[in-house]
Amino acid sequence: MGAEECDDHMEVSISDSQAFREVQRVLQSVRMDPFLIDLKDKDEYDYLLIAVDPTKKRSLDESAMLVTTLKALSESVSKIDIMYHHALLHNIFTMCIWYLNEETRVALLDLITRLAVVADQYLRECLQMLVNNFTPPRPLVPSMEQPGWLAKKKVIYSQLHESLKMISDTVPLAARILKDIINRSMPKLFDTKAKMVSFVECMLGLDTERLGDLIGTTLLEKVVDLLTELDVNITWEDILQEEHSKGIFEMELEDLDDDEDNLGQEGTKALFGGNVFADKLDGLMVVVCEHLKSCDRDRLFKEFGILKTIFRKAVLKVHKSKFAQFIMFYACSLDPEICGVDFALFLTDIFTKKEDDAIARMSAVSYVGSYLSRARFISADTVVAVLKRLVEWCDSYCKLKRDPVKPIDHQIFYASCQAVMYVLCFRLRSIMDYPNLKSQLFQMPIESILMDRLEPLKVCLPSIVNEFLRQARAARLFNAPVDLPLEDIVESDLSKAFGGANRLDMFFPFDPYLLRESDRYIRPNFEFWSLVKTTYSNNSDDDEELGDLDAPGMNVDSLDDHVEIDFKDDDDIEYSMNKMSITPHRSFYHPMSMSSDSGLSMPARIRPSVSPPS
Repeated sequence: MGAEECDDHMEVSISDSQAFREVQRVLQSVRMDPFLIDLKDKDEYDYLLIAVDPTKKRSLDESAMLVTTLKALSESVSKIDIMYHHALLHNIFTMCIWYLNEETRVALLDLITRLAVVADQYLRECLQMLVNNFTPPRPLVPSMEQPGWLAKKKVIYSQLHESLKMISDTVPLAARILKDIINRSMPKLFDTKAKMVSFVECMLGLDTERLGDLIGTTLLEKVVDLLTELDVNITWEDILQEEHSKGIFEMELEDLDDDEDNLGQEGTKALFGGNVFADKLDGLMVVVCEHLKSCDRDRLFKEFGILKTIFRKAVLKVHKSKFAQFIMFYACSLDPEICGVDFALFLTDIFTKKEDDAIARMSAVSYVGSYLSRARFISADTVVAVLKRLVEWCDSYCKLKRDPVKPIDHQIFYASCQAVMYVLCFRLRSIMDYPNLKSQLFQMPIESILMDRLEPLKVCLPSIVNEFLRQARAARLFNAPVDLPLEDIVESDLSKAFGGANRLDMFFPFDPYLLRESDRYIRPNFEFWSLVKTTYSNNSDDDEELGDLDAPGMNVDSLDDHVEIDFKDDDDIEYSMNKMSITPHRSFYHPMSMSSDSGLSMPARIRPSVSPPS
């Protein structure tokens, strides 16, 4: 038996060896003017072209022959010439690895790697072929979520990554050319979700070790650009507008998914408007979050440093962005002690230093206010440290004795005051629980700043001023007599004036996250207003119930199990409104959603769509 197996093996080896020599001979025989090629040699070359035809469906025997042919070509790359073998190269570079079995894929990728390395005149074509295979062909897309294909997809991605890394390690020029190819091949706004998700998922797999050090910045830049482009194409008209509005406290419908069971299928369709951009963005956010989650601590810190630079350049001043910025939020949540604190200080530095223009500084202070309010993973001592810097800046500004001419002339000051009040709406109670932090807070000249002749309490958003004064008075942090703004208005003419054309008075970049699929990465670390303990809350059953929700080990996802809202009961709706959010709705994005006798509303969820926009 053993002798027979040995003989069979020798036959295969001899057969392969003969095939290798024959392929080399055929390649050499056609390296001349077409009119001089022997007809027999031309027929054999044509047979070689058929053997590697990318469109051909193959039997098992033909697949085995393809493997042998690819291996033979790998041993003969020095014989391949673009002038005489153009058709052969075309067939090779247009092959789709997704249709090939494991052995054939390995043989093809080995050939591509050798062509790129041995004959660097084909380097760009080889890299382009590999990048073209980042996405599966359209007919296979519906099968990609099946368990068998999910496993195969991981294998294919791994093989593509290995080939690209091998080429870049061998050819110094490869990384630069690869960056250019990826830049040109990035999915466009109207490409399918499947193409976007597959391409970005495979692309981010390159962002590791040496290759990641070489092209990682480019990869993340392209991803953030795509996220932002999709984000700004989601308008507030596309987002569910909750019609029930009671005063300035607005619902954060963070658990609307669970409520849909009570609405029925028809009710769900009626409530949500489809948005293809939101669906694509949602899928990409999952991919990027998974990538960050997979990084070890050292790699995460490098990624975070790159993301900070990209954020400052491409996201900070994009005020129509609603969700892309949560990539920073999630990255910080993975390493609160280093990345989480660093991001808060990074934003504060942009605000306090005069290196950037006024819009960038106002955006930065809006970001830091929203971030400190919403990030559950940021400690109270970090909050106090940042507040101290903001208050010191405001105090210095007041001491300059500026004239209160127009709010827009002091918009940076008002933005900072509003950020301080907004943070304290969320964090004052938790700060009061620590005597040392309470002492530091009470030593800050917050009251004198807010009572300054620039009158920030009259200029900042009434909804935030009201809530802040209510809590600050309960905590005895603010004792000066002042008239409260009207309870039934969200904004004022003065707040609109300091917000400017971009309405930065209404810019709260880390408002509740509304994308369904990727919500699971944000929710566990996000502070909803419904869970905030205020300084004026008493020990009523309602507050105890919400207090329990905020306790360690409590599953935030189960909020609806504890706070049930009957959408048919006006009393329940009004109660829930007063327990949810103080953040004003961005009405200037959606002016037609209001009427003169109705309040404003908070968007709930975006319903993903599988249909292109009409």
